[in-house]
Amino acid sequence: MSATKLLVLGIVHLSGGAHGYQVRSELQSWGAETWAKINPGSVYHALKKAAADGLLTEHAEAGNSGPERVLYRVTARGCDEMVDMVRDGLRRTHDADMLNAAIAMLPMLTRSDAIAQVGERVASLEAELVAQAEWRKHPNRDTPEHVREQADLWAGHARTELEWAKSLSGRLSEGAYIMADDPGSWRTVPDQLKKSS
Repeated sequence: MSATKLLVLGIVHLSGGAHGYQVRSELQSWGAETWAKINPGSVYHALKKAAADGLLTEHAEAGNSGPERVLYRVTARGCDEMVDMVRDGLRRTHDADMLNAAIAMLPMLTRSDAIAQVGERVASLEAELVAQAEWRKHPNRDTPEHVREQADLWAGHARTELEWAKSLSGRLSEGAYIMADDPGSWRTVPDQLKKSS
């Protein structure tokens, strides 16, 4: 799974269609090169690859006093993959780039779906903390003593992330954010998918 792929699909979809430079500019305005480690050049590669995989369509347009430009639109298959990637990014631990991309595209999910995926993340983190506590109680004799510092660091990260995930689940349950099944969501925008499928 790729944070770049998810964000590219999401921006094209939310725009109802976009040119490569528009996608790149939008990601730069979000600071995605920092929190999702997106290289601006990788945006164009992701667009071409997604089109080759049938997730986007390409429409040539005359350029403004220059070469033709390509307008990208998300296909129905691309939309399904995008939603699956948001789900995966929310529930899978140890991939900060995908988590950040999934949060950026959180409104692609219905409220109940988002709560369920965050719930899976909570369960995984709780299980990790139990396993880490057990390992710290009974470390392998051959493990250098200073390596326990890593375990303490990992446990600290997991506790912080667990607290955040529980808080997000609570906010979602209380109605925070406009989700896919809410009035005014991205699904109420004119359906570009029918034009590109």
